[in-house]
Amino acid sequence: MVNLLTAGVSGQASGKAILIGEHAAVDGHMAIALPLRDQTLTVRFGDSLESCELNSASTEEWNKAWNLVLRQTNVSLPVEERARLTQTLQLALKILAGELGVDLNLKNFMPQRIDIISELPLGAGMGGSAALSAALIRALLSSRSDAHVASDKVAFYANELDGVFHGRASGLDAAAVVSDSIISFTKTSGAEPVRNKCGFWVLLVDTQERTPTREMVSKVAQLRRAEPALVEQRMRRLGELAWQVSSHLKAGDLLLLGEKLSGAHELLKGLVSLPQHSTAVCPLC
Repeated sequence: MVNLLTAGVSGQASGKAILIGEHAAVDGHMAIALPLRDQTLTVRFGDSLESCELNSASTEEWNKAWNLVLRQTNVSLPVEERARLTQTLQLALKILAGELGVDLNLKNFMPQRIDIISELPLGAGMGGSAALSAALIRALLSSRSDAHVASDKVAFYANELDGVFHGRASGLDAAAVVSDSIISFTKTSGAEPVRNKCGFWVLLVDTQERTPTREMVSKVAQLRRAEPALVEQRMRRLGELAWQVSSHLKAGDLLLLGEKLSGAHELLKGLVSLPQHSTAVCPLC
């Protein structure tokens, strides 16, 4: 049996910050986001696992392959998270088999070490799972010198993988982590670059609270079932504010930009209530 990728092959993607449009993007409304270019996540393939037998390529063996290094510190991955990562790898191979026109079955390859090296805080809403998905796609594609895939297609594939972590993913996170600029995003039109006329700082403060995106989406879904008209009204308003934010960015009007972002924050507070304590949080979501 052979290795899936040569040791040392890697792929990388950025973290992201959503300026406006969380949750509303899932309903097809506009959102605005930007990549965090200095907060990266790398997926790097290593040597074959010494514990594996020569002809062993079971899912259980591949579950042992994953190693997480978060800001130069090794982080233990729970068994269920390792299984989720292997599931993600299997899906990535299935997707790329069609793109590349080759047979990519995980059972045909020798299990090997896979390092996830992250500079961005995972589980903090900064696109960790989307960055991981995009980085994995790029690593797998890098083994094919004849495979040139544009960023929008990498984002499309990464969003398919991101669904393993989040369930229903809009595509916003995946588009942002492979972007080179601020983007506007809708599910129908995809990502479009937004050129801001005036430069500004984005200050991100880590509250140390960790709530999986899947859980937050579930909270919105519960409210939607209880108050469908209210949720639709707020989603529509978030989309309207996002359109206005796009215009303010292009015009360089930071005062109006701030006002619209504050208004969106108030709307979001009515959609979800953050828990005081989080437990059993997926470190990659």
